[in-house]
Amino acid sequence: MRKFRCAGDIIFDDVDITPGQICNVKLKPHSETCNFLQYLNPLTPEKPYFFAQIRTLAPNSKITLGIAGPDIASDAHPGNWIDSVGYHSDTGQCYTSHQSVANTEGEKFGIGDVFGVLVTYFGEKRSTVIFLKNGSPVATRFLFEPNHSRYLPTISLENGPIDLGLMWPEAAMGVPTYSEKNMLHWIRPVSVNYDVLSNMFIYNGKDKITGELIIQSPHPLSLEIQHFEVIIQEAGNDCPGPSISLATCSPLVPSPSSTLSQDYIRFDLDFDVQHHLLGQRIGWGIHYNPETRNLPDFNPKAEQLVYCYVTANLDIISGKMMMQPEGGFYPLVLLKEGASKVTIDVESNPKPLLTHQMDNQFKKELAAAKKILQDDLRERVVKESMLRKTDSVEVTITDQFTTLRLPADKPGIHTVQLKKPLTENSNFFLIRVRQLSEDSGIGVGVASHEFPLNKYPGKTRPSVGWTSKDGKMYRNTRHDGNLSGERYQVGDIIGVEMEAFAKEMSVALFTKNFRPVGTAYYTQTNLNEFLPTISLCANGYEVIVEVFWQNMMRGAPLFSVVDLQHWCLPPGSVVDRATNTVHVKDHSTPVSIQAPYSLHKGYNHFEVQLTKNFGPDCPPPAVVLSTATPLDPPPNSCLKLDFLRFWAVNEASALVQVGDLVGWGLLYIDESIHHDEEQLVICYLTVNRKILLVRVVYQPPGGFYPLVVLPPELNEVTLEFSATIIRQHPITSQDVAILVKEARELMRKENEILKRGGDPTSELGGSAWFRSLPSAEAAEKNGIQKDTSGHLKETVKDGRVEKSAKTNKMATTLTDPARKGKKLKQAQSKKAAEGDHKSSRSCTVL
Repeated sequence: MRKFRCAGDIIFDDVDITPGQICNVKLKPHSETCNFLQYLNPLTPEKPYFFAQIRTLAPNSKITLGIAGPDIASDAHPGNWIDSVGYHSDTGQCYTSHQSVANTEGEKFGIGDVFGVLVTYFGEKRSTVIFLKNGSPVATRFLFEPNHSRYLPTISLENGPIDLGLMWPEAAMGVPTYSEKNMLHWIRPVSVNYDVLSNMFIYNGKDKITGELIIQSPHPLSLEIQHFEVIIQEAGNDCPGPSISLATCSPLVPSPSSTLSQDYIRFDLDFDVQHHLLGQRIGWGIHYNPETRNLPDFNPKAEQLVYCYVTANLDIISGKMMMQPEGGFYPLVLLKEGASKVTIDVESNPKPLLTHQMDNQFKKELAAAKKILQDDLRERVVKESMLRKTDSVEVTITDQFTTLRLPADKPGIHTVQLKKPLTENSNFFLIRVRQLSEDSGIGVGVASHEFPLNKYPGKTRPSVGWTSKDGKMYRNTRHDGNLSGERYQVGDIIGVEMEAFAKEMSVALFTKNFRPVGTAYYTQTNLNEFLPTISLCANGYEVIVEVFWQNMMRGAPLFSVVDLQHWCLPPGSVVDRATNTVHVKDHSTPVSIQAPYSLHKGYNHFEVQLTKNFGPDCPPPAVVLSTATPLDPPPNSCLKLDFLRFWAVNEASALVQVGDLVGWGLLYIDESIHHDEEQLVICYLTVNRKILLVRVVYQPPGGFYPLVVLPPELNEVTLEFSATIIRQHPITSQDVAILVKEARELMRKENEILKRGGDPTSELGGSAWFRSLPSAEAAEKNGIQKDTSGHLKETVKDGRVEKSAKTNKMATTLTDPARKGKKLKQAQSKKAAEGDHKSSRSCTVL
């Protein structure tokens, strides 16, 4: 019987494993591709651990250690595959089922390090894994594979030479021990140190803290430690103190549909009590069901209802019943600028003092919590009668997902469509590709109930879809646009989100492995016809997908417009997050990067920094406002455009130089109209945050998307995210009145031309409608603030999009209206009109 599965240039000891035995694993020099080794005996509760000693590692080498099933492709990294988990040596990033977002950032590991993988809890639906560097925890993740026999130790190696000493599970003597009582074992960023003498976690970075720094317990709360506290050591005028939270070991994927099933619960202090906070204690705790917690077989890590509560100096100030996911809730502490040091205490008050009162509170809320779960279960129901499909597709429905199977001997395309439409509140579904050959095909998208069941979505009108075989995104049979798309295959997770609902047409956003790939219009006006549609083509090979319909999860992945890894990028692109630079592969035709969301009232400006010398033979990037895809039919108006572009070539090259910031911004004229709808807006071009030109146009349905086009020979572009919300600008109400009046006059001329059968776009032209601000022209005419360079002296003032450490975390609110001095602060939703940058649906906090 085989003990190992191996692919590539790995040389290893293929022997029977005995306790204490170190096996040699080596990658040959100059072996650049992904090389794969998997131990075919699974991890078990008795043998849950394996580790590697790093002996040799080239500067550009990469090791991935993790857990995967036997069907993972030999060219895949564990973690970058369905139901697998893996940790990368070169970046410190950790992935589970393609998802890298979690509570904490990892650390790189290299020569001399010992790096281990430990399953800490074997659950029914999912398990928990902790990664250890030299015995200290550095990351926790869910492993979403329910079948424990598929927990195979797996490594991948790139860019030799690499030399490892592996201790497989049977060889590892014992299991590493670590404790939440030892503060040195808490998982923290490299910029945060624990000072033993002062018993404080202290930020030691040189720069100010931007966002939040998260410290996580290595263990979840348990029967022994049901409550933890933070002693506030710093608070300032702009920050009342640290935040505390309870979180799962990593985000739940997909997000559960129930309001009680959360993976992140947070408590924030109010600003009005900041002067009295130093030395005060705040804490989180959980209370187990009094009817079950004393039973002999009680499992504190099992999925169960628990009462989560907040304490202030041991007074319980708020609480709510929650469904604890398998693995439990982990304590988190969030440091911020002005709250950069903190003491964590898990030993002084590990259990609630008012047990009897807490028991009564649990019993009081239990019935209402069960009703919420029952109502959610009814909403999640999917029956085969709810599916419109061809007879050839075999359907298996569970309480988690729907499996679609097309046998190999069924020719042609076969479609399954859910009769329940996508809505603004339930706008996303996804599939996991379990079986797909290179000759087979899958199409996912949105269509009406009249869609033919022998077509791919997007190949008929009206419909929109994305196909696996050519990787193209189709709408109404067309596939032209700014973004080329990319292929998907077995092991991938594919999502379809109706990102914008507008009256005339809406926008679909396609995702692959929880990153955006591209957008396309869905030209359907009837909201009842936004039906999830999946088409399968076997072509001689079995096709299997698992479908999570929109009623079986809470919502779509959340992307940050200030994180370039969340933009739509060409395949193979690499992002340098430190400099906000995208590096793309060599290309003979122009390629584009696009923001996942359009500009709107809470994200109204973007800009590119020109970092490379440019000229006639090496042009710079083009900075563009673009529709989701080209309008069909093409608009016959100078006010309705597919894109607005600034490209510093020819005469325009004199307006900018290397180092300049070039951007586009939007000003909404009518605040009563939703920012996804078609409406008149003022677009303005900025250079170094000075308004250079303005133009009134009709914003298309779904909005204008920030787009950057890289011509051939240009392989990188840098964006700047410190001015994404412009709240103050030099555009006066008089400017707006003049510009709108000119636009109305243009409409009148266009109507006259159309009446006599002419073409307004050719007769009136487009470039002439760019102009300076009327107020700036008047000032320059009067000799005020004259700028001989042609730039205006009017400078926009920026408001930065706030980065959220919980880019795609769910959260809940704990409220107690009777508690004096505690104000409820609620983060705005993605569709809020003001301050909504779509970078995160951050949690509601107390």
